[in-house]
Amino acid sequence: MGHETASVLIKRALRKRCPVCGNGGLFISHFKMSRSCPACHATFWKDPGESLGAMYLDYAVAAGAFLICWAVLAWTTQLSDLSQLVILSVVAIVSVLVCFPYTRSFWTVLVYISGGIERPQLRVIKGGKDDSHGRAA
Repeated sequence: MGHETASVLIKRALRKRCPVCGNGGLFISHFKMSRSCPACHATFWKDPGESLGAMYLDYAVAAGAFLICWAVLAWTTQLSDLSQLVILSVVAIVSVLVCFPYTRSFWTVLVYISGGIERPQLRVIKGGKDDSHGRAA
């Protein structure tokens, strides 16, 4: 891990940028995360189980949205329990769908902080030229 401050890493997560370099985007589309950084080529989430932590963040977002909406509905409306349950379920699902890239971005930053993402090794070419094109040295 580099020497980035917490505020730099939070800004990178909010911008959905690579936690290693801050330049490459983490996502190809809203729901499709890049396998590696297009700028520095750092590999995100090498192990399949690393996405489990992001699911915990999704759960926290859904639970938070559900509880806040439930408090608002309970104190300001006289809707039936079934109506409230339908509204709360929709709010929880939509909150996860909207926040999906952000939960993945923040989890990627946490993986980076824990040492799970490293800068890839640079390829060194002797003499400043790549002699692998069949030329005799």
